Amino acid sequence: MSRASEQIRRTISEHNLVREGEHIVIGLSGGPDSVCLFDVLCRMSEEMALTVHPVHLNHKFRPGAAERDQVFVENLCESRGLKCTSFVVDCNVLAEERGMTGEEAGRMARYDAFFRVAEEVEAALPRGAKTEVKIAVAQNANDQAETILFRILRGTGTDGLAGIAYEREERREGKAFKVIRPLLDVWREDIEEHCLEYGLEPVRDHTNDEEIYARNKIRLDLIPYIESKYNSNLKEGLVRLAGIAREDKDFIWKETEAAYGRLRLSKDGAGRDFGAERRVLDRQGLAETHKAVRHRIIFKAFGEIGLDRDITAERLEAADSIIGRKQGKKTVEFPRGYRLIVTGGRVYFEKMQ
Repeated sequence: MSRASEQIRRTISEHNLVREGEHIVIGLSGGPDSVCLFDVLCRMSEEMALTVHPVHLNHKFRPGAAERDQVFVENLCESRGLKCTSFVVDCNVLAEERGMTGEEAGRMARYDAFFRVAEEVEAALPRGAKTEVKIAVAQNANDQAETILFRILRGTGTDGLAGIAYEREERREGKAFKVIRPLLDVWREDIEEHCLEYGLEPVRDHTNDEEIYARNKIRLDLIPYIESKYNSNLKEGLVRLAGIAREDKDFIWKETEAAYGRLRLSKDGAGRDFGAERRVLDRQGLAETHKAVRHRIIFKAFGEIGLDRDITAERLEAADSIIGRKQGKKTVEFPRGYRLIVTGGRVYFEKMQ
């Protein structure tokens, strides 16, 4: 058994990522990372009665090479007796239509594909089945180190230092699936060794070796420079930092959940429910809560009604300024049409109509 395979199994066990009998939708690009993970999950499928559902997205970023990758993945799956569900999305067009970067469009398209297949798999399960459908993606330990450094350069908060999570919930239009990362403790060189040992011959994306994205520049230029000049164990140190930050994050979020439960109000003075599209908290109690917890409560309240990103430190400080004192009705606008209102001893989180 390769080092990569042993570590994937340890990570799965330590973080309880996969349970017997589950259905795993795996993103399979054809590159070394996803091919390695696919191979190990296929080998584990008999031991744990897993059902593996490979999904491939042709982003159309690299004409010719993208079609080659799709054929490779489909043939690989066929050789394992599995059908690959392939999607073709012109992500350059999608990016232009949505006003986003190609990277953002690619991620959106990938997760849309994963969700579509996960929903189809779940719908086909027998009524009352207790098994779970999960989505597996193939970020590795190098990706974790690069993510931490990237976030530090952008001025991340302490939660950002926790890096990529082993498991988290991803939502699309009210539907949620767990996204797992069994490869997160495996270094890239061990992935390459696994592919070589088992004759997997994954495809290579030449754009990974070009300094065309910020992440590529960090991997190809900045990390080697720091390792040669300052710290040869930089990547290991960054991954260790992520682990320490993750422990602190878990503790603070437990405190946040408890405080949120105490402060949330479900009905108005007349006994009417506030409704699913709004969150209401006690102002005085929120004001007296430690700032670190209060800001996470704000994230949680907005996240429950649809605003799960783009909340800046500036908006949080503005919210603090009106939560912290008794006054007339005050409002702070948040991104994407959301707002926080303080009035009548309550703090309202809602989306503007």
